Amino acid sequence: MSRVVFIGLTSLILASCGPADQAPPPESTAPTPASAAPAAPATVNPEGAWTKIRITGLTCGDNCYLQIQPITGGEADEVMCSADRCTPWFESQALPSGVSDKTWEVQMGVVDQLDNEGTVMDDNFPSVIALREAS
Repeated sequence: MSRVVFIGLTSLILASCGPADQAPPPESTAPTPASAAPAAPATVNPEGAWTKIRITGLTCGDNCYLQIQPITGGEADEVMCSADRCTPWFESQALPSGVSDKTWEVQMGVVDQLDNEGTVMDDNFPSVIALREAS
């Protein structure tokens, strides 16, 4: 009887051992969706120029994008935003009321555009890096 138990325990122990080069188990924490995570650190416009814009919309998918229109005219653009002020907008995936009624000043730069899995899709994507209400 004791041999049967010993052999059974030995088999159980050996069966639970895997190859020595086996990869570690994946992390137990779920990845944060890119849309909720802040954008990667931005490269600052070397001139640090502030441009007046109007925010016309917000679209979220893997990332959230602001639709902006320069006050002085020119092409509307869809950009990412790495300014702290954008974080709650991205978390709620909506602009608060009144945001599109205001004139804003922005500094533009570039950030890494990441997909939902963290893969860099574009390492030079336009982004608002600083945002303040125009005076």
